[in-house]
Amino acid sequence: MTHTVKDAKNNLSSLIRLAEKGEPQIIRRNDMDVAVVVSIDDWRKLKGKQESLVEILRNSPLIGEEIDLTRQEDLPRDFSFGE
Repeated sequence: MTHTVKDAKNNLSSLIRLAEKGEPQIIRRNDMDVAVVVSIDDWRKLKGKQESLVEILRNSPLIGEEIDLTRQEDLPRDFSFGE
C-alpha cells in the first residue's frame, strides 16, 4: 500500500502493524516513492542477500571460461582539443 509522508506520520502505528504482517508500506513524497516500511524479518532477509564484489566474481558463471584479456597494440588516434 502507498501513503503520503503526511499520512505515514499520522498513521505510523498502523503502517508498522501492516509491515509486521508482511505487507510492505510505501511512502511517497511529491508523487515519487521515497521510502518503504518493512518488518525486521523481511529487512534481515533482504540485508543478508547482499554480496560483496569478491563474492559476485567468485560465483560468476564465467569461472573456468577462457576469456581473452589482451589489449590491442594499435597506436592511439590523432586528437586535438580544437583551436
